[in-house]
Amino acid sequence: MSSLQPIHALSLDSVQQQAFIKYFNSLPEKPLTTVRIFDRNDYYSVHGVDAHTAAREVFSSISNIKKMGIEPNKLDYLVLSKGNFEILIKKLLLVRRYRVEIYVAEGSVKNSDWSLKYKGSPGCLSQLEEVLGEGLGASEENSPCLMAVNIKTDAVSKGRLLGVACIVAGDYQMSVVEFTDDDLLTELETITVQMAPSECLVPQTENDDYKALKQVMARAGVTITKLKKGEFSTEGLHQDLTRLLKFKENQQQDANAFPETRKENAMSSLAAAIKYNSLLNDSTNFGRFRISTIQADCFLHLDAAALSALNVFPELGDSSHTPSRSLYGLLDRCRTQQGKRLLAQWLRQPLRDIYLINERLEIVELLVNSSQLRLQLHEDHLRRIPDLQALARRLTRKKANLHDCYRIYQAIKRLPSLLQCLAEANNATVHSSLSEPISELNDDLDKFQQMIETTMDMDAVDRGDYLVKPSFDDLLQNLSKQLEQLQSSAERELNKAAKDLGMDAGKIIKLEYNPQAGYHFRVTLKEEQALRGNKKYTIIDAVKGGVRFKTSKLEDITEEYTQTKSSYEKEQDKVVTEIVGIAAGYSECLFCLSHILSRLDVLVAFSVATSSAPYPYCKPVFTESLNELVLKDVRHPCLEVQEGISYIPNDVTFKRDK
Repeated sequence: MSSLQPIHALSLDSVQQQAFIKYFNSLPEKPLTTVRIFDRNDYYSVHGVDAHTAAREVFSSISNIKKMGIEPNKLDYLVLSKGNFEILIKKLLLVRRYRVEIYVAEGSVKNSDWSLKYKGSPGCLSQLEEVLGEGLGASEENSPCLMAVNIKTDAVSKGRLLGVACIVAGDYQMSVVEFTDDDLLTELETITVQMAPSECLVPQTENDDYKALKQVMARAGVTITKLKKGEFSTEGLHQDLTRLLKFKENQQQDANAFPETRKENAMSSLAAAIKYNSLLNDSTNFGRFRISTIQADCFLHLDAAALSALNVFPELGDSSHTPSRSLYGLLDRCRTQQGKRLLAQWLRQPLRDIYLINERLEIVELLVNSSQLRLQLHEDHLRRIPDLQALARRLTRKKANLHDCYRIYQAIKRLPSLLQCLAEANNATVHSSLSEPISELNDDLDKFQQMIETTMDMDAVDRGDYLVKPSFDDLLQNLSKQLEQLQSSAERELNKAAKDLGMDAGKIIKLEYNPQAGYHFRVTLKEEQALRGNKKYTIIDAVKGGVRFKTSKLEDITEEYTQTKSSYEKEQDKVVTEIVGIAAGYSECLFCLSHILSRLDVLVAFSVATSSAPYPYCKPVFTESLNELVLKDVRHPCLEVQEGISYIPNDVTFKRDK
């Protein structure tokens, strides 16, 4: 509970408080769904109405709110530790679907020279990655979908043409569609359910179509952000897309080569989404994005009411983790983060293609019937696979470190045994849809594996350090030798001190090192009397663990060691930058591998859920001439796992045109 407690009050005198209140009151008006947070170096503060919002979200109480200033201009405020700040950000963006603004002091935090440094909204989290690091990455929504909608009405026919664009920046994916819709925007609701955006951009207007759009987004729990109409201008879009889109090897480097760019209204929405997401501000986005058309007809049409009535997903912010509350909770036996994301996507997008449905059913049936294969995949292989999609994105953005590279290396190293496991299934569908593509990617990633084995010090990894092999670089090798020599000098000092004090080196008197105290000796408290009055030794501290002390010679060794280690780390950083730069070339393969492994993870999860169901699940039979759908003894799977509830299964028959 300690991390949830508020910390001290603001350390500002009355003049500084008044100056801040004056600055705070001068800020432009904002909606209640935008929360302003002020970064005060070691902690954060939230003020006014936002303080009440933050207090309720983090502490479920407003008793921690304090006041600053003098009457009649007193201002409520709340102080947050870094941990509380992260809790607040996640709740606001991922649960409440609010927007966040973070202000940073230009000079001293005691002055009122603040500037808006970071902004975040449910569909655009990229700026906050810098503030939170991987704090948002653990969420299933670390690749939020941003939607933009532009509606054009034909004055003559009264028809409405909708241009919809979606951007999933984490997947480097753009998708667009254009269609005519009815008064209730039924088709738009279907697409919204399928794409599951966190935020929807619309032009500032108040006609009936946008009122209907507002209702659609409210039902789906999507935050609406109004932009000036000028943001939906396609001026310069062709040039922007040519920079952002990924082209095939011999394809002309021109955005017009993609048929999607001919959908004018959809392009106006895409232009707004690109600007809002600031995609052109990050050069690592160039040549990465794919563009496609949203194929709504490939999936069963669902609206928000159907999702809610069938309890497909838990409610936003439901942290009870009770599987029986939703279909997602019941089926989520996934071992990987990418698997969890794909499961959510499949539940929003039920297939209509009979061959694809039967392919999934065949693999699940195979896994249900082969308990050994199922358990090997679920309990051994998949649980050791990291979030490759997130790691590939870190590589692409040059934000990865050696630890990230090692985690990818471990996953690749596991692929041969995973393939051997899948080969035991001896099934053509498993081979063509899973084994073969994994095998091809394994071959492509072989050089990545070799590079990590060549450059990383695997002995250091066993100690929990992620270092480059000294032999990889001449300068690193020289610095490593110097560090070894200094270690030897420190050990010689240990032997001298042991002889001088009449103690066994390494047993009674020990040599230790840590970044704070450097090299030092340690003896137990009962040996401390041997040091009294001896001017050769300086005592650092005496604690329960013993007495720590040093000599002037050991101090000199520590100083030299610290400087050499700093030089080693600086030189290593150059090598790491080079390694990450090379590794980034494999990010495309890693994205593909992540997609296939997530597919395997979901199918294994289905088989585990089936095998552990209280009442057996059955495999449906689909035939090509499907004119009717006959369901016998149907029950909701969430109902049968609840204790003390009895129900009567139902038969349902659907016939075409009836």
